[in-house]
Amino acid sequence: MHNDLRQRFCRNLRDAGIDVYIAVTPANFRYLSGYNSAFIDLSWQMTGTDMVVLPADSDLEPAVIVSEYCAPDARRHSDIADIRTYSLWTENRTFEEIRAQSGAILSRPMQYDYAEIFGLVRDVVRSRGLSGAVIGSDLSLMKHETYEALRTCFPGNRLVDCRDVAYRTRQIKHPAEILELRKAARLFDIGTGAAFDALHEGQRLADIQRTFEASLRDAVRRDPSLNGFERSFFFPHVGTGDGQVVQTGDVIKLDCGARVNGYWSDGCRHVCMGKGTVEQRQIHHALTAGFEMAREMLRPGVRIGDIFEAAIETVRDHGLRNYSRGHIGHSIGLDDQTEEPPFLGPTDQVLQEGMVMCLELPFYPIDQGGFNVEDMFLIGANGPETLTLLDHGFRELH
Repeated sequence: MHNDLRQRFCRNLRDAGIDVYIAVTPANFRYLSGYNSAFIDLSWQMTGTDMVVLPADSDLEPAVIVSEYCAPDARRHSDIADIRTYSLWTENRTFEEIRAQSGAILSRPMQYDYAEIFGLVRDVVRSRGLSGAVIGSDLSLMKHETYEALRTCFPGNRLVDCRDVAYRTRQIKHPAEILELRKAARLFDIGTGAAFDALHEGQRLADIQRTFEASLRDAVRRDPSLNGFERSFFFPHVGTGDGQVVQTGDVIKLDCGARVNGYWSDGCRHVCMGKGTVEQRQIHHALTAGFEMAREMLRPGVRIGDIFEAAIETVRDHGLRNYSRGHIGHSIGLDDQTEEPPFLGPTDQVLQEGMVMCLELPFYPIDQGGFNVEDMFLIGANGPETLTLLDHGFRELH
């Protein structure tokens, strides 16, 4: 898969007039290398260390820059042959090397050395004959110190932000990516369903989250087809009080998802503890009407702005006259914040086959509680395929 993804990325780099791309974000590093670097995945403070150097010319070999600690895993999991390493504060040489009576006692950096790391990047670029290249990177997403190191490394080169190139490439999903997104969507259904089934008056928010997370782990243990589960996110909204304990009359909204082999799900449902009020039912009815209107329009070639406008107007026509939103959904994939461009907002961009989009119509009235229906859809040639299948009717728990 990852060679196919790199070829697609290279085509978009060439179209943008960029000669070489340096991936520094965890998502773009994993997308291009096939390796999940825990070093940058677990800490944003470490970004700008492990990187992929990708020439736009497909005949030129890409390279992976990783710490010596990560190198063995990188060689096992990435299909890129050229893997270059830099030193860390950690000692991970072999037992025999360390206990030897003779041999080097190394001087290690306190954490890592940008000069060493970007020296490796410069060597890769020069070895590919790209010394005067236009260099693209994740400029708008990187730390200032990473930008300064990049600028120092390539003082005479033009530097270009590749944020749009990366998201444009990643918005059309490879079949292997869709497989992981399906698994993640299935885990949303399992976890959210289990949390609602166990919901009761007096339950604390922390216990709802524990039920959700435990159900995911149990599902993965029972079903080998869900292999690759890594972690989850949980963004709840309980009632209108302090939001920590479920009370009769509360609307409980669970916006959550799971990550499988890097790919996230994102969905949302809400239920009512006890009998819902007229106002709560009206909100649910209006949001659902807007959602269904938008869902029917999720087809290749449809202008996203038309979907947005139709959904918002439908909600307003169903009684929420002053309802407003900046967008009603987003793409999804490898980003930890789950929301990726393109957004379902007032834009002229059109949907394309192979996109996976999250459609949502949220409303958080401070006097009623949190409401949202959100599903994941694969944009197919003949229309949308729903990936998250949990029922989103107005459920009342007694």
